[in-house]
Amino acid sequence: MRRYRKWRECLRRWLNAGEKKPLLNSSNGTVVGKPNHEVMEMVRQFVGEGRQTLLPVRGYSMRIFVEHERDKAILAPFDAATLKRGDVVLTWVTEGYYVLHRIVNVEGDDLTLMGDGNIRGKEHCKRSDVLAKAIGFVRKGRQNPDMVTDWKWRIYSVFWLGLLPIRRWLLLLWRLKQRILR
Repeated sequence: MRRYRKWRECLRRWLNAGEKKPLLNSSNGTVVGKPNHEVMEMVRQFVGEGRQTLLPVRGYSMRIFVEHERDKAILAPFDAATLKRGDVVLTWVTEGYYVLHRIVNVEGDDLTLMGDGNIRGKEHCKRSDVLAKAIGFVRKGRQNPDMVTDWKWRIYSVFWLGLLPIRRWLLLLWRLKQRILR
């Protein structure tokens, strides 16, 4: 319970940062009119200072559990040597191209990444290209974040990584359900 109070206070601070320029616009939770590369430099700076930061998720590659413009990732400093399969990281993939994806394979210094909503297409990077590690997600506008250390997220991670061969069909069923509910 204390952990959630701590996170709630951190979220309130991030969303209502007074004099400091926040990453988020407190009125609608969007990135404050900055190009992608500037936002990533702000994240790099915050993580370099040892601070955690909140970043709105843009894109559909981490769908179904992390949604475009609805959810936010809590990013934190990390030790590159401790990155492992299943971790969600924000990384620089190619010139000016950043992704927030899950690590699906680690071979020495090389990382292979894939979005949870992808059925094919993987990115490759080095450990040194990783900007930050996701330690939680603020989903569906909730006050309490889903931390990656919680049992729910850990079970989901192991389960979803193992379902790659049938992920196409699961995503199809999910999309059909979304269309029916609209």
